[in-house]
Amino acid sequence: MGLSDVSYFGIRHHGPGSADSLVQALQELKPVAVLIEGPADASPLLPLLARPEMQPPVALLCYPEDDPASTSFWPFAEFSPEYQATLWAVTNNAAVRFIDLPSSARTAPIEAVGETESDGTEANVEADLAPHLRDPIGTLAQAAGYEDGESWWSDIIEQNPQPGPIFAAIADAMTTLRDGEGPLAAFEAKREAHMRLEIAAARKEFDGPIAIVCGAFHVPALQATRPLKEDQALLKGLARRKSMMTWAPWTGPRLALGFGYGAGVVAPGWCKHLWQTRGQGDASVLWLAKIAAVLRAKGHMVSTASLIEAERLARTLAVIRERPKPGFEELRDAAIAALFN
Repeated sequence: MGLSDVSYFGIRHHGPGSADSLVQALQELKPVAVLIEGPADASPLLPLLARPEMQPPVALLCYPEDDPASTSFWPFAEFSPEYQATLWAVTNNAAVRFIDLPSSARTAPIEAVGETESDGTEANVEADLAPHLRDPIGTLAQAAGYEDGESWWSDIIEQNPQPGPIFAAIADAMTTLRDGEGPLAAFEAKREAHMRLEIAAARKEFDGPIAIVCGAFHVPALQATRPLKEDQALLKGLARRKSMMTWAPWTGPRLALGFGYGAGVVAPGWCKHLWQTRGQGDASVLWLAKIAAVLRAKGHMVSTASLIEAERLARTLAVIRERPKPGFEELRDAAIAALFN
């Protein structure tokens, strides 16, 4: 199989726009295998996500057999691209697997995994990265004149009615961002090496298109052609720790950045709303109606006139802020001004 048989889809974890575009891309590509960023040894659990009893949000729970308190979670929401990719694969009889470092390596002590001189915390491993590597989307947002990555990604990807070939554009942007970068932290380098090896193995195994679903930042590294021996050498002696895995219930609020979840989003409820109203032109109006319903249920007087004013104000704020349409911030500010009085 040639390189053209592998398609890379760089997504934002828990991005509803990414999920929608990804499902459309998979439907067009019709891959025989879908490989997803996630702990490789949890692949047998992936098809369970498609069972009707599995109502998201849920989380893949992993813990060392000898230390259950040291638990790691990989959350999946209805609007998570990885979740939708899994549903598509199961529904269309395509193979679906995780390709990242196995949980047995992730639950090993950071000193052994990363070979760094940090105090053993993932935060310190990440702190060693340059700013544009710690927050690549934030860096692109600043270059485009935005204050934060959330707003930029929302305008370009999540709420853009005509995003165009977004996955190619994302790959180009990340390639430019990572061009000339210094060496990654050892743990991140091992992750990408493991994913490249898994992709290489899948290319030998499957006859047909293969889809790679991963965080946008990793796309350039996974597309790069490197000798297998180099990646194998990088993973030689990788520390492992016997671990247990299962699915566990999760909650929407725990998908938020405010809960300390590094891959979280600012407003999980808004992301769920965007997913459920995708393709509709009145997502903003429906969001304000939800706010009004909550306020009325709590005994607050919210008139139809106030709702109309809030919607008008949100659109005006979007124009002033040079955004293509009202986003979460505009609707929040408009609701506070027009409804909370």
